[in-house]
Amino acid sequence: MEHCKDNGRSSPDLIVKKSQSPVTLRATLIGIFLIPFNSYWVLHLSYIWDSNRPTSLALLFNVLFTLLVLIGFSAILRRLRPSLAFTQSELLTIYAMLCQASVFAGRDMLQVLVPLMGNGFWYATTENEWAQLFHQHLPEWLVVGEQEILRGFYEGESTFYLQTHIDAWLLPTLIWVGFCLVIGVTMLCLNVLLRKQWQEHERLTYPIAQLPYEITRAATNTGRLSTTSHLFFNRRMMVVGLSIAAVLNLVYSLHQIDPVFPTIPLYHGFRLAEKPWSAMNNPGFRISFFPFAIGVGFLIPLDLGFSCWFFHLFWHFERIIGDMFGWRSAIGFPREMAQIRGVWIALFLWTLWMGRAHIKVVLQTIFGRYADPASDEGEAIRYRTAGIGVLVGFILILAFCLKAGMSLWFAALFFVLYFAMSITITRIRAELGPPAHDLYNAGPDLLLTDALGTRRIGNRNLSVMSLFFWLNHLSYRAHPMPHQLEGLKLAHQTRFNPTQLLWVLAIAIFVGALSAAWGHLHLSYQVGLEQARSWYARAAFNRLAGWLYNPTETSISGMLYTAGGFSFAVSLLLLRWRFIQWPLHPVGYVVSSWWTFTGLWFPLLISWTIKRILLSTGGVRLYRRSIPFFIGLVIGDVIVASIISILGLIFDFRVVYLSW
Repeated sequence: MEHCKDNGRSSPDLIVKKSQSPVTLRATLIGIFLIPFNSYWVLHLSYIWDSNRPTSLALLFNVLFTLLVLIGFSAILRRLRPSLAFTQSELLTIYAMLCQASVFAGRDMLQVLVPLMGNGFWYATTENEWAQLFHQHLPEWLVVGEQEILRGFYEGESTFYLQTHIDAWLLPTLIWVGFCLVIGVTMLCLNVLLRKQWQEHERLTYPIAQLPYEITRAATNTGRLSTTSHLFFNRRMMVVGLSIAAVLNLVYSLHQIDPVFPTIPLYHGFRLAEKPWSAMNNPGFRISFFPFAIGVGFLIPLDLGFSCWFFHLFWHFERIIGDMFGWRSAIGFPREMAQIRGVWIALFLWTLWMGRAHIKVVLQTIFGRYADPASDEGEAIRYRTAGIGVLVGFILILAFCLKAGMSLWFAALFFVLYFAMSITITRIRAELGPPAHDLYNAGPDLLLTDALGTRRIGNRNLSVMSLFFWLNHLSYRAHPMPHQLEGLKLAHQTRFNPTQLLWVLAIAIFVGALSAAWGHLHLSYQVGLEQARSWYARAAFNRLAGWLYNPTETSISGMLYTAGGFSFAVSLLLLRWRFIQWPLHPVGYVVSSWWTFTGLWFPLLISWTIKRILLSTGGVRLYRRSIPFFIGLVIGDVIVASIISILGLIFDFRVVYLSW
């Protein structure tokens, strides 16, 4: 990858690019080489074992572990041959590539997409009448419908590497991988348009990106170390935290491998039988001592930590109240996901309002004749190029939907909402960095069916929309767009070439999606989808059959709950704007409602309590002195969990981490 050449001209943009370090070919090739192994690892953990789920949290533990291994390998190279040691930009390039690939291989994306290609046919019976209901609406080039081809996929004890199997899966798989690439590149262009407002104007903190940045900065000794980097490598407290987390995780893991070993109850779930407390069973109530989450919770803003655990308990309070007064069975109270739809819409509109000046500049740069050339100085690509990229990407998505049989108006509405939600999640990560963002059932599919009714949408639109179940129903825990923006943040922060990073991330999307699809097919024909985790994708067609059997009109109650969530979020935002010390943030409400936070709320309560005590008694100085201990908790948990899971792959044993 070459630097830009001056050709006799001098401009600020060229000067900026000259001062940037390139994305090296070595880092790109290492990232490409590691992606298939990383995808296979992720698939084994969350698909085959249904164990620790690396993509359920914002900070991907599998990628962090790989980064630590590379840092260790680089330290050896530095001693033997310093010129071969990795630079910080190389480490962060590999980190960004693996994050992007892990998302597509993760629990909520390709692990749902691949079964979607066959579930509508394999589970069709005379009784459920799926063949009559929607088979005619599913495009043949996007699905696999032959029973003999699917038999090995669902029952196992077969191989993918038969000519008939490869021929049946090849075309739809490549088409879907191409669709993943279009979606990913469109998000990359959107991130270019958003980055300067959030990073330079509003100076958001990007909490999730700071840990890999500080680790690589300290490990490569590039420049003057920041406070966190200095503490990380010079405080014995880090070793203490690492040791505690490692021992706890190791003891817990050994007991699962062999019950002869003593155990430490790190995760304990409660099954409540008596009413109204039984209302908490869905999604569940757990007390966990999750070192990784305690460490991450200590690094996020104090008000977000409080909002997350408080609102998770508040959601349970709503469920209990609904059960006590009979509202839960009568009107569905509290209709969590309908409320969440209103909250994220409020956050999206608030984001647009806060960035209105920057949006005006972007639009003038894209469409104006006399735009300020400095407005997009230093960006990965020009705003006009990024705008064209978004437009072309959206047109390709609409063309894909039209070819599949979806109406133009419905496809446009669906993906406008999808990208609006994607921007909202990316903003949440950039500003506050919650450890997870499980917006279950809050996507455009149920928002549109509530607002328009399934009768108005039509059977074909509903059927094709169900093929996007992997994209909009469960995939918000691991989303490509926030990881992309964090990669661009790291590129600008460490001054390596963001333009080249865009190309590298696009490669990572393609290789990651392709290797994840291959890994899923390879493993499924070995063990059988029905022996692993198949209900997620099957749920799409169960839901579709319900829609087609019982067409509905606009859900007035659903829209009222959505309006209620919207109003509640706006009220919290206005209170935060008016009162600086207001402790509740609507982000805590939107991310804490469902299953993932059942294992996170108590660790966040622990870290919030400790952090508040430290700030109250010793101020910022004592808080900073404590950072290494909590970083150690994260690193120790990651190292042991990763090593145990890799050994499990080799020696065929499984350890389940309920919070991951």
